[in-house]
Amino acid sequence: MSSIGRLAYTLLPVVLAGVSNMILVRLPVFDFLKRPMDGGAVCSDGKRILGANKTWKGFLGMIFLTAFWMWIFGLLASAFPLAENLSLMNYNAFSSAEEWLFGALWGLGYVLFELPNSYVKRRMDIPPGENRQDLVGNMFKFIDQADSVLGCMLFMLFFYVPSPADAIAIFVIGVVIHYMVNILLFLAGLKKQAG
Repeated sequence: MSSIGRLAYTLLPVVLAGVSNMILVRLPVFDFLKRPMDGGAVCSDGKRILGANKTWKGFLGMIFLTAFWMWIFGLLASAFPLAENLSLMNYNAFSSAEEWLFGALWGLGYVLFELPNSYVKRRMDIPPGENRQDLVGNMFKFIDQADSVLGCMLFMLFFYVPSPADAIAIFVIGVVIHYMVNILLFLAGLKKQAG
């Protein structure tokens, strides 16, 4: 298994994209995209499909920003051998266009895999950006971190295939990093809840 440092560094483009996207969503730019993805539609149960927090601005922002950060890490890898050696991915084997494409796919995996969780939470009357304070709520705290990590891992297979041991470690490290970043975003006032 690769070192924890190299595994964490490999995940940094998508981690930084997540933080950047939370900032982007709060900024008064591209607000024409700040529309709910479900268009306010409800299911036959009378509840919203995804809720107000799943907007096109956040969805497309995560895709673009992951592509941007992957490109930045490609520039770092080409300029600094240490940066190339830190990542499990061989950035020097990618063109700039591939870095943008692979990053966009990575970001797409992140946001796509969050949607089913939002759908289920709306069925359970859990408001967007909130959670319940019981066993079900604790289960969703884990799912809230793990869904996007799983999506990232699956879409990563388009450009990097980790060993089975690294895949398990990436999942665990990804969930832990996601939870820690969410706590920091909560403390910074960019999220409603820490979990």
